Amino acid sequence: MLDHPYVLTAIVEEQEEGLMVRDIVCGRLGLTRGLLRRMKKGGGIFLNGQRDYLSRRVRAGDQIQIVFFDEATELQPEALPLDIVYEDDYLLVVNKPPGMAAHPTGSYQEGTLANAIAHYWQVLGLKTKVRLVHRLDKDTSGLILVAKEPYTHHGLVQQLRRRELVREYLALVRGQLREDQGVIEAPIARMQDHGVKRTADPQGKAARTVYQVLRRGQEATLVRARLGSGRTHQIRVHFSHLGYPVVGDPLYGEALPELPGQALHSWRVEFIHPRTGGPCVFTCPLPKEMLSLWKRMREGEVARNADHSEHDSKGC
Repeated sequence: MLDHPYVLTAIVEEQEEGLMVRDIVCGRLGLTRGLLRRMKKGGGIFLNGQRDYLSRRVRAGDQIQIVFFDEATELQPEALPLDIVYEDDYLLVVNKPPGMAAHPTGSYQEGTLANAIAHYWQVLGLKTKVRLVHRLDKDTSGLILVAKEPYTHHGLVQQLRRRELVREYLALVRGQLREDQGVIEAPIARMQDHGVKRTADPQGKAARTVYQVLRRGQEATLVRARLGSGRTHQIRVHFSHLGYPVVGDPLYGEALPELPGQALHSWRVEFIHPRTGGPCVFTCPLPKEMLSLWKRMREGEVARNADHSEHDSKGC
């Protein structure tokens, strides 16, 4: 066995005898040409403990081992709190708070989840890139998958592309949705001269959101939404398109001073672990600000408070 933390090992099966190493690596193990090209920078492929070639013919019982090339992250490490829901040798599941950008952008170069993970890698002694499998808007809270090494990242991204990685959200939307469940299929496009803002547009990219009403309140509806695609701002755009914008959404609805962002939370992820092949399901509850707001909107307290504030303002 090679002494490497992220070595991938496979035993040649009887029906694979006579095949080339390449056939198994690109077939059963699902490696892409991109991953294999990186082997030129480091790592390698070993047959029965010896570095070998992709064109080598194999016998049943042979051991193929792959060491993936990786390099330390260039992100600035920052000692920020991390809410780790799950961790093993290959991946993390973290609960991102609202108000934290997932990764550095032009507007947010510091204080991001990726910076926090870079610091965590440093603490663990990992010399690897920070690989977020998927992302959330800055003001959306909830679960994000993070891969510790290339093969796990590759496997999760492939599941994401095949729509096998399930992402579910809880959202508060303005008003009372009429249907108990439904599917929103509306293409999404970037709005010209509006920065990051998107809109439902027949000329946009296909987007699909499946939703289920969990509870109806006096001012808002609590919905469970599953992504059938991964467009920017998809849930926010889709519910705004229906006429029920996400509560507190400053871009597609109306901001609320008591809420740090829109009332949208990534509460559940489901996937197959790329290394073990086992099913994984993780959930996390609503953040306290969103839960408190829902309790008030369910009883109509937000509207009543707004009315009182308006009267008080006029009396000053």
